[in-house]
Amino acid sequence: MQESISQTIIQEDEIDLRELARTIGKHKFKLIGFTVVVTAMSVLWTLGKPNIYKSQAILVPQEQSKSASLGGLGALAGMAGVDLGGSSGMTPDQAYQLYMDDYVWMREFILQTKLFDRINAIDADKNYHFALGIDSIYQIMKSSPKKKLTDSNLEEKEKILFETYQIIKTKLSISSDKKTSIITIAYSDPDGELARDIVNLFLERASTSLRESELSDMNKKIGFYTNELRLNDDLSLKTQLSTLMSALIQKRVLAQASDLYNVKLVSKPSVAYIGDKEGPKRGLIVMVSFITSLIVGIFGIFLLEFLRTEKEENS
Repeated sequence: MQESISQTIIQEDEIDLRELARTIGKHKFKLIGFTVVVTAMSVLWTLGKPNIYKSQAILVPQEQSKSASLGGLGALAGMAGVDLGGSSGMTPDQAYQLYMDDYVWMREFILQTKLFDRINAIDADKNYHFALGIDSIYQIMKSSPKKKLTDSNLEEKEKILFETYQIIKTKLSISSDKKTSIITIAYSDPDGELARDIVNLFLERASTSLRESELSDMNKKIGFYTNELRLNDDLSLKTQLSTLMSALIQKRVLAQASDLYNVKLVSKPSVAYIGDKEGPKRGLIVMVSFITSLIVGIFGIFLLEFLRTEKEENS
């Protein structure tokens, strides 16, 4: 009895598989046509996209070396609430991330470095590179250039500035290796020169802002300790204040001693080699679109056949 039931199930499965194959075969030209059209569209789409290139700067923090150069003053400074490490206790990558997330700071950065004009220029795509060296599809697909920035319409001005900020923030990345403390600042863009320049400009401006902030804080503290030294007669207190002032002055000198504040540049950002593209992954995109269109096409065939059968049975 069980054997007959099993045979019946197997026969029904075989019939179902034959029916499915028959249904696909019946509409095979539609399936092939749909798959070819979708795949061809994905090929054209990928050919219309310029190559993406990445430029990056590799940095190492100098906090430990700076603190060590100050000798035994670290413990005393810590008791007085004075940070001798730099960046107000933050690591450099955390400070850079804060700047990148701060629209007010980034807005000034975009305006002062003329990045808005460069990103939204009519010929902003002059350095783009394409697969097979063909840019005709891109020229058809590309949108019209953005409006120039003017002061006549403040609302429109802020809108365009914020859009430019979002573009930069999307393409700019800041990461840190917890084991080695190595910091990477990278920017990906079809224009390799723009990617290099944005990394350089961001690093320089962020470092300048950090230095100015730290120097301002140190100068205030030095001024406060100087005033306390003049007002107090306690020899022990004067000795401690003099020691703290010495530490702050040494820190101030170190802060002004290098181009980049609190970090050492290990690898400079550069223009990527034309063949060293980061994206788009054209082969992967075309393969995924082919498989997806094939699956969707088969599902569509079954759906149409089901609807047709239901209509015949109801009529």
